[in-house]
Parts: sequence; C-alpha cells; structure tokens
Amino acid sequence: MGKTIHKLINETELFAGLADGDERAFETIYRHYSKRLFPYVLKLLKVSELAEELIQDIFVQLWVNRQVFADVEYPASYLFSIANRQSLKYLKKVASDARILKRITDLTEPSSNVTEEQILLRESAAAIDLAVAQLPQQRRIIWELSRNEGLSHEQIADRLGISKNTVKNQMVHALKHVRHFLDKRSGLLTGLVIIALTNNKL
Repeated sequence: MGKTIHKLINETELFAGLADGDERAFETIYRHYSKRLFPYVLKLLKVSELAEELIQDIFVQLWVNRQVFADVEYPASYLFSIANRQSLKYLKKVASDARILKRITDLTEPSSNVTEEQILLRESAAAIDLAVAQLPQQRRIIWELSRNEGLSHEQIADRLGISKNTVKNQMVHALKHVRHFLDKRSGLLTGLVIIALTNNKL
C-alpha cells in the first residue's frame, strides 16, 4: 500500500501507444515515471524547483520525439538515460553561465524550510566569487568575459587584443585555481558544483 509500482503492467503497450501519438498513454506514462524520475534528478541537481522544471522539459521532448519509442526495447531505462543526460548537460552549463548559477542561488534563498544542501550551494557560489577575485587581473577579466558574458575564446581574444591560445591557457589556469580553491574548502563544495566544474568544456 502506498508504494510506487516499479513497472507498469501494460508498459509495452503504453509506450507503443505513445509512439503512435496516444495522449492517454502519454499521460499514464507521465504520471508514473515523473514520480520515479524526480528523486533521481533531484539527487543530481540538488534543488527541487530545478528538478521539477527539468522533468517537465524531459516529458515535453518525450512527446515531441515520441516516435523513437517504437524501436526502444527497454523504455524505462531509456527514460532514465535521458534524465541523466539532460541533468549533466544542465550541470555543465552552471560553470559556464553565471546567470544560471545566480538563478540557482536565487531559488535557494533563506526560507522556513532551508536545507543543508541549499545552504552549501549558496556558500559554494560565494566561494567561487572569492576564488575569481584572487585571480590576476587579465586572467580574471578573461574568466568573467567567458563565464559572465558568454564570449568565445576568439571573441575574448579580439576584445583584449591577445591570441586565442593565450585566452585558452589563461582559462585553463583560472579553472585550476578555482577548483583548487574549492577543494581546500570541500565542506562548501556541493556535488553540483564539483560535477559542473569537472565537466565544463573549456
């Protein structure tokens, strides 16, 4: 009683119906799997609001690309692989887009139900700011142009009148400094920031 059923009785038929555009099949799949995916995505993203939004996006894309399920042998596993891929894709953006990081910290502002993870996330964001402030001037400017303004290495090179290779090298050193700074303060560093920084593409 009260436990989530781990497999839909007519799962194969439902996913076949989804592939054919059956809206009722889609609704049944959504009700069942959104509940199963939520704790999995939440474990990766750490913030419930973001997990809920990502799951909504996953199911929107699921409906748009529903025809693929006509050939998927294990649809449940496929759904979790989509959730994992989309979560990691989002996490990678965190380290490269200060606006996203700010949005995450805004979502975790103090409330009557503040969790330890939310506090750690805010403190991690503040720690990143401290680490960046310690960078040499040119390296800090390059970091901010890349992370805050979203400029490419080529665009930064043009703006600062330096080579693209110099920009890349400065970003490598900046990232190493930030990661080292955070490693020394591991109590502040959440899994989200670790993954984001580790997987961020320079």
